[in-house]
Amino acid sequence: MAQIKFITETGMFHVACRCQIKGRVEWYGFKPIKGMEPVYPGYVDTSDRSALINHWVTFGIDDAVLQNAINSVRTQYTGAIYAVGVKDCVSFAADIARKIGLRVPRINLTPYGFIKILEFHNKAVESA
Repeated sequence: MAQIKFITETGMFHVACRCQIKGRVEWYGFKPIKGMEPVYPGYVDTSDRSALINHWVTFGIDDAVLQNAINSVRTQYTGAIYAVGVKDCVSFAADIARKIGLRVPRINLTPYGFIKILEFHNKAVESA
């Protein structure tokens, strides 16, 4: 069984996903190529965000379901324009959450709010 941990970061408003599938850990998020720009070409960030974790919620999921969700969303966001409130880090994480079957509202505004909504509407493995 795989696990996905949705995290918020200290120091800035950002959400990312830590995925553990068959023993390997991978990170996924969506950011503008030029930091702190509200509308700019974006990229799928795969850097380890462990040192920046502030809050998190973790869910267990079938390995294949999680891998398919990641592949699908990653393809959808590769080369996309990052736009705060439209196609940003929260929408990226929400799209993964929906594809693995979690209940997610259509509108998500803040990383912390997104984490809390996931925790409220779904059965988490752990959270903080």
